This record gives sequence, structure tokens and C-alpha cells, in this order.
Amino acid sequence: MTTPVFPSLIDDQVAEATQAVPDDRILLVFKGLTLEDAMNQARMAHIENPEAWSGRAYLCGMCTLAYEVRT
Repeated sequence: MTTPVFPSLIDDQVAEATQAVPDDRILLVFKGLTLEDAMNQARMAHIENPEAWSGRAYLCGMCTLAYEVRT
């Protein structure tokens, strides 16, 4: 295997997210077919306030919610 000359889009996004999240927090991401499904996944993972997401995206018909959680 060889290392690509240019970083991929995913590499760029991971690097950007790493810089955006403070050192005392982690980023948890939940997916669902709808916004409510993704919030339900967060509830099942014991997120105290699932409505307080820090980022949202709709990709390929899936809703993705991100939460910054203190460690």
C-alpha cells in the first residue's frame, strides 16, 4: 500500500473536528433515519439533553447528530 499524496476529504474533516473540539471534551455522533431517530439513539446512550446537539447533518438519507460531551 502507498500513502496518497493528498489527504482525502474524510482526513480533512477528521482533522477539522479534532481542532474544533476542546481537549476536555469528546465528540459523540448518533445516526437515524429521522431527527427523532437520531435523538432516540442519543437518549439510549444516556445523553442528558438530546435536544442540545452541537452539530447536525443529513447525508444519504440519514440524519446525523453530534454532541460535545465533557470527559
